[in-house]
Amino acid sequence: MELIDKAKLMQYKALIEKHMSNPVKLRLTTIGGLLILSIVLIYMPLSKKIDANRRRLSAEKERNGCIMDCEKLQKQAAIFRSLIIEKSDTNEWVHYLLDGMREFRIKLRSIESRQQRKVGPYMAVTFSMEIEGKYPELKNYVERLEASPRLVRIDTMNLEKRSDNLVMNLTVLGVVPKK
Repeated sequence: MELIDKAKLMQYKALIEKHMSNPVKLRLTTIGGLLILSIVLIYMPLSKKIDANRRRLSAEKERNGCIMDCEKLQKQAAIFRSLIIEKSDTNEWVHYLLDGMREFRIKLRSIESRQQRKVGPYMAVTFSMEIEGKYPELKNYVERLEASPRLVRIDTMNLEKRSDNLVMNLTVLGVVPKK
C-alpha cells in the first residue's frame, strides 16, 4: 500500500512546474517562503527572549524606583536627624518649654504630659499646656517653638480672653529617641 499515489504526485509536480515557470510567481513564492522561514527560524525564538527581557527590564525599573525612593528618604532623614536631641526625654522637654516661658515672662497655669506615641523609629512626647500672658509674649513664645532647633509641632492652639490677659491652650508634640 502506497501512501501517495504516483499519479497524484505527478499531477502536483506538473502544477508546480506550471506555476514556477512564471518568473513573477516564482519570485512571490520565494519571498513568501523566505518570510515564513524567517518567522519560524528567527522571530519565534527571539520573541520569547524579547518578552523575557521586557519582564526583566520592567522589574529592574521598579527596583530602581524603589532604590531612588529609599535614597530620597535617607536624605530627608539626615536633615531631620539633626533636629532630634539624642539625650532628650520628657523632663528635658518640660525644662525646654519652661525656659521659653521664662524668656517671654509667660505664666504657666497648667501642664500635662500625655502618653508617648511611637513615630517611626522615635517617640513623640505630647504636652497639653495652659499659659497666660499678653498677646505679644504669647506670639513670641509660639514663634520660638516654630523656629526651634528641635523637631517640634504645635498640634492645637486655642486663645481665650480673660480680664487683662489672654489664656492660650496648647498641645505641643516633641520627638525623642526610643530608649
